[in-house]
Amino acid sequence: MESDTTQAIVEDIKRVAHLLGKATLSRSEYYQQGKFTHYQIYDGGRNWTILCELAGIKPETKQPVSDETYFQRLAKATEALGRYPRASERKKFGLNISKRRHPTLTAFIEKAIELGYVEDLSEGKLQKTSESEAADLPPEIVRLIKNALHKSRKQERPVPPIPLNTKRTKWERTGLSGFPYAPQEEQGVLALFTILCSEHILPWQILDLSAGKGIDATCFDETGNREIQVELKYILSKGSWNHPFDDIDYVVCWENRWPDFPKPVIEICKLIR
Repeated sequence: MESDTTQAIVEDIKRVAHLLGKATLSRSEYYQQGKFTHYQIYDGGRNWTILCELAGIKPETKQPVSDETYFQRLAKATEALGRYPRASERKKFGLNISKRRHPTLTAFIEKAIELGYVEDLSEGKLQKTSESEAADLPPEIVRLIKNALHKSRKQERPVPPIPLNTKRTKWERTGLSGFPYAPQEEQGVLALFTILCSEHILPWQILDLSAGKGIDATCFDETGNREIQVELKYILSKGSWNHPFDDIDYVVCWENRWPDFPKPVIEICKLIR
């Protein structure tokens, strides 16, 4: 069974290389066109280099992409779309910039505007492009979340000042009482998730949380009257996924960069806006 899976991955690597017309192939290129996830590639001790060798393909050594190249890609994408690309379209247009260089896509676009690579399409445009996609969720859950957020904001407490001694540079507001600033990592998403559940903004009750390798949370869904498995991610992306899809019911994340993810995704940054 394991050998059959390995052979299937090898054949798919051949297919992607042929599709792209390349004799060398990087993992990021494969993840954009391939059928198998990062979890499936490495499950059972498989190795990307060995899989490529079995496929007769040379694994491509990743070379750092310059800011100039990224700016040019952004300009082409903006011209083709008539707007700035969304966060979920980063891979499509080759804009996976390291967070050490530019912490968010919005920050990168703002830098491109400052340097004259793209035009400032109008005040507030950056926020609108990131908000325009809604999470693929059951309508009753979306309705409950919107109503609960509206009620919560009517009782909003004053926002405390940003700490004096902080290394963070981004302090986006959430508008949520008790968690006024956006999370920066998965631990922050966990804290925010517990608030959303306890305030009944998400119609779930947390039954168990796992700090190990399993699914992060077991919850009770009050709309469906059933137990559900919920995975928490700061950023949901194809390259970082490491669970079988059948093991989860929902993903809760701050940002979704995998628009065709096969299970419902609650993308907090869009819902709270």
